[in-house]
Amino acid sequence: MNPPFLSIYWNENVEESFLDEDLVKKNLELILPDIKPKFLKSMELDILIVSDLEMTNINRERRNINRTTDVLSFPLFQEFPPLPHQMIGEIVISLDTCKRQAIEIGHNNIDEFYRLLVHGVLHLFGYDHETSLEDELVMKKKEDECLAKIFGEDNGA
Repeated sequence: MNPPFLSIYWNENVEESFLDEDLVKKNLELILPDIKPKFLKSMELDILIVSDLEMTNINRERRNINRTTDVLSFPLFQEFPPLPHQMIGEIVISLDTCKRQAIEIGHNNIDEFYRLLVHGVLHLFGYDHETSLEDELVMKKKEDECLAKIFGEDNGA
């Protein structure tokens, strides 16, 4: 696989970011071959890191829900026609919510960020946890596999 073209944006209103763009890209390149269809040779993916205030605005504008959330995915990927290069979509992550959830769940910010990122990527490729218990279990299993690959072990995230 050609490495995906990956553009990552840190919004200027998000301070004290603990993220390393190069490491995020490397970890995505590690897990994407196990998620993407074989025909997809290269891809583009936008990741937007925002504050809770910005996430609330995006959630309201795009989903008509007037509150923040942890991660949103806006898929553009299509299986047919099977194009070898695609913009697969956009993932928006609230860094404020990420940090809060890390404390609530009891793991660190990096673990929570990757849990949200993997969750968002899976949604871009059609994984869904809201349609049925079976789909939820399939998505959770794939999430765990991806996180184990990123962290080199099953971290229970």
